[in-house]
Amino acid sequence: MILTYHLEKWKDREIVKVELMEDEFKGSSTIVPERSLGEHYKIFVAVLEEYEGILKEAKSSQIFGLFERLEAHFPEHPKVLFSLSCAMLELFSSRYGIKLEEMFDLPDFEPEELDFPSGDFLIFPEMIGHVLRVMGFMSAMRSFGERVYLVVREYPDSNTNFIVDLLKKLSDGFIEEEWR
Repeated sequence: MILTYHLEKWKDREIVKVELMEDEFKGSSTIVPERSLGEHYKIFVAVLEEYEGILKEAKSSQIFGLFERLEAHFPEHPKVLFSLSCAMLELFSSRYGIKLEEMFDLPDFEPEELDFPSGDFLIFPEMIGHVLRVMGFMSAMRSFGERVYLVVREYPDSNTNFIVDLLKKLSDGFIEEEWR
C-alpha cells in the first residue's frame, strides 16, 4: 500500500490531504488542524511519516487490525487515525466492490439536527480515532442507556463527509459545528 499526503488550502486554513493506494484502487481523506487546540499541519505530517513504514507493508485486507498496530506504534493521534481509516474504508470498498453502506449494519434512521443537549454524550469522531472505534464507542454508550450525539463538521473531501453521515445513523442526533 502506498501512502501519499500533501498540503492544500481550504477556506482560510491549510489541511493535509491523505491518500492510500493499492494497485489501481485509491482511498482519500483529509486532516483539518484546529487552531484553537494549537494544532498545526506539521504535527500531522510527522505522524504520517511515522506510520508510513507500517502502511507500506500493509494490505487493504488487513483493515480490521491495522489501526491498532498504528496506534500501538505511535499513540495519541486520533485525528490521523480517523483520516487514515476513512481513506482505508474507501480503498477497501472500491477494491472489493462493497458499498460502504453495506459494510456496516446501520439502522435505517435519519437523525435530526439538535440544539446543544446538556448532560448527554457528545462525540467528536476525529477525537476518538479510527472509524470502527467510533462506531464501537457509540454503540457501547447507547447499550448502557446513554444518549449519544455526534458533533458533525464539514470536511474538505466527500469521502470523509460520507462516512460521517453513516456515523450519524448510530447517534441519537447530531450537532453541526464549525472548525475552530
